[in-house]
Amino acid sequence: MNFNGGGDGTFMDKLQAPLIPNGINQDHFRGDFSMEDSPSYEVLSRHNLLTTKYRVSSEQDLQLIGPNSTRWKNVLSTMLYGPFSCCILNNFEVSSGCVRTGADGRGNFLMFGPGVHQIVDPFYSIGRYDINFARENVLIGDRNIVTVDQGFIGYCTERGQPVLLPPGMHQWQSQTLKFRSLIDLNEPVIRLGPWTLLTIDQGYMAVTQDNGKQVILDGGSVYLLTHRNWKFEKFVSIKIQTNELKRIEAASADNVIMLVDATVLWRIRDVETAVRMAAETMTPDGSKATGDILKSRNDVLKQAEASLAFFIGTINFSDSMAAAAFNQRAKSESQQQPADTSFVAAVNVQAVEETKDDDANLPTQNIAEQEVFNLYNNEKLRDAVAHANEITSSYGVEVISINIISAIPKDEQLQASLAKGAVAAAEAQMMETSAQGKGRAIEIEAAAKAKQTMILAQADADAAVLRAKGAKDAADLLAENKVSVELAKIERTGQAIAGKGNHASFFFGSNPDQFAKLLSNGSVIHGPFAEDSVK
Repeated sequence: MNFNGGGDGTFMDKLQAPLIPNGINQDHFRGDFSMEDSPSYEVLSRHNLLTTKYRVSSEQDLQLIGPNSTRWKNVLSTMLYGPFSCCILNNFEVSSGCVRTGADGRGNFLMFGPGVHQIVDPFYSIGRYDINFARENVLIGDRNIVTVDQGFIGYCTERGQPVLLPPGMHQWQSQTLKFRSLIDLNEPVIRLGPWTLLTIDQGYMAVTQDNGKQVILDGGSVYLLTHRNWKFEKFVSIKIQTNELKRIEAASADNVIMLVDATVLWRIRDVETAVRMAAETMTPDGSKATGDILKSRNDVLKQAEASLAFFIGTINFSDSMAAAAFNQRAKSESQQQPADTSFVAAVNVQAVEETKDDDANLPTQNIAEQEVFNLYNNEKLRDAVAHANEITSSYGVEVISINIISAIPKDEQLQASLAKGAVAAAEAQMMETSAQGKGRAIEIEAAAKAKQTMILAQADADAAVLRAKGAKDAADLLAENKVSVELAKIERTGQAIAGKGNHASFFFGSNPDQFAKLLSNGSVIHGPFAEDSVK
């Protein structure tokens, strides 16, 4: 290879040669790459915006100037040229995986591949350091080696037209194709010259303007705005929004000024209508509007405040307090579980009758009305939501619910009176509960004592029955056995002599064998005793 720098030498012919290796079709560079497998790449490919003709499949396909010398050759050449070697010779080594840039001093730029190089030309200038082409983009003059990482796009321009490079290693030699930057596809809005790549998450929609015509794009997809006048405006959330309403002052039906804190849940149901009727897309001076749909949000909050004030105006404050008191009393009564005795049942019946008598004195409303006609009633609040939706539906917004957090009278004296009443009611409830507890304890104790007495009496009766049954069984056994009868007579005779059970009779001067004759002598034994002996 001739390094003399002549215009007709083989070295310069090689520099002017096409970048595609000999014997390889250009379609090879469009080969079966599977790196463009994400929706963003698919959208760009579908619009034929990805340029793959500069992509190489491996580093062996890079068009670089190969090594042309050895270490010993460089040493001998340096010795041969002597003191002129520093002006004429360029000896250098390029590491594997790297390139070194240079220029021939005639307007041409060079890239040297790995190996030992020697150039005999005083006009050549060689870079001092190697460049790792796998880590960095190599750019010198009209020669470029660009590596695009996965998830990025290489943005280039050629004569004013954008050129997009897909992931991979690319090389080209062109005086008009210039590499500009790597663009991360992770961003939701990516501007690629006249094009705009949009990635819209689910739960959002995008508002765009195509030459002044509004175009709404659904979430969950990637879109390409194909010309400069198709502009992205803003993202609109269709998720449920929760906002606090600032404290409002509203008059109840009985002219009690209430301080009400509430929240409102809402969402945009019709994005096209909401954006067209309520959202700001441009400012009066023609500049682009920024921020989210603040106007729609403010409209919803104002309408929710108006509907809440309308709802408060239909409520009698005094009736709502009476209903709350009744509900509290009914709740406390339902929690009582008295013992199953006639006395407690009678007390409960009496309490129910007294409750009915007290409730009969409440003005105009019956019990059923009082249970539902209060400030926190869901049915009434649904009416407020329906009232709000009559207006908000005209600009594509749905109010889901309006929730009252707190509502207190503005009059401080009325608040103090209500607080005292609540304390008194709580004390009365506590005393009532304590008395009811003591009564139930007494009832339980009396029932336990009565049960104990019954158990003892039943035990005594059962014992008497068992003793009588035993005596009867013993007598029956004695009657059936003559020896047992005689033994019983002897036992009874011994008891009589000893005076057991009868201390009024005494026998003196008689032997035991004469005792039977004495008992049979009528002059000795008289009355019932003689009859018993005969028996």
